[in-house]
Amino acid sequence: MNKNKIYKLKELLKEFSMYNLDFSFYGNNDKGELELYLKTDDGKLSVFKSIKNQTKADYLKLTEEEAQETEFKFDREVNDIELDIVVIVYKTSDINIPSSKYSLNTLNKLVIEQDNEERKTTDGLEDGIVYAIVDQNTGCTLYDNVYLFNKNNGGLINELKKEYEKEEDKLIKDNLKLILDYYDNLEKELNYTY
Repeated sequence: MNKNKIYKLKELLKEFSMYNLDFSFYGNNDKGELELYLKTDDGKLSVFKSIKNQTKADYLKLTEEEAQETEFKFDREVNDIELDIVVIVYKTSDINIPSSKYSLNTLNKLVIEQDNEERKTTDGLEDGIVYAIVDQNTGCTLYDNVYLFNKNNGGLINELKKEYEKEEDKLIKDNLKLILDYYDNLEKELNYTY
């Protein structure tokens, strides 16, 4: 694969298996950028970004043949294990964490950075994010909540550990354990440093 070449969608799908195709941004804005995830190597996914930005509505109007002509360029490579469980930020009050999909590791780092900033409350409202943690293989939401930035929190993973300790509902507690075990295994496997 030539990482500098521009490919049509049909060319990429002829060579590689598609893992996912999604818009980088929510809403129907004219900066609509598609991200195409392809299984290109053992344990790795290659992410391609669309060349031409378009609104979501415009893309959805395309026939399958027209969509196959969409052009993409290589953007980055990711470990496929990082995408088994992801966090979707639905709403945010911080410009450094836009609403989007994140790996647990990435969002945890971003949240820790925001926890350490000085925050002002406006009309008693605190800054934070509304999120859901999703098993991408099944599409099931494992856990959802609101995270409020605070110097005492210690990040998303630390907050999930606190929630696990006090949770009484067995299903929610099991889901939190699954998320935390996944994160710990991912940390060991990919040798993350925090």
